[in-house]
Amino acid sequence: MDKRTTKPEETAVAETKAAAVEEKETAAEKKAVAAEPKKTRAKRGTKTVKKTEKVEMVPEVLLQFQGHEDNVGNVVEKAKAEYVAAGHRVSSIKSLQVYLKPEEYAVYYVINQKFEGKINLF
Repeated sequence: MDKRTTKPEETAVAETKAAAVEEKETAAEKKAVAAEPKKTRAKRGTKTVKKTEKVEMVPEVLLQFQGHEDNVGNVVEKAKAEYVAAGHRVSSIKSLQVYLKPEEYAVYYVINQKFEGKINLF
């Protein structure tokens, strides 16, 4: 008998083993795809995911008093600028209270319950 020829039984066993290995690989791939985040899956598939960014609305608050007007946001920025000018960092601000006193044309502020100051309102 020739050594190169194989028995039909051996061929059938080899094909069965190959099919079992292929099934395991397919199952492993399915598990890997299922474990991926949905955004990653969308990149791999035919569907495209559109990501919409949520833009936080920032209100514009204006103070009007006896013919004068100022944006309250500007007042907050001025308070932060004075804090930085005093040698502090903006990133160290944990709290900021602003007190508007239009009858005095002044704004008082307290930063981190320690640093306080006064700004001209108009």
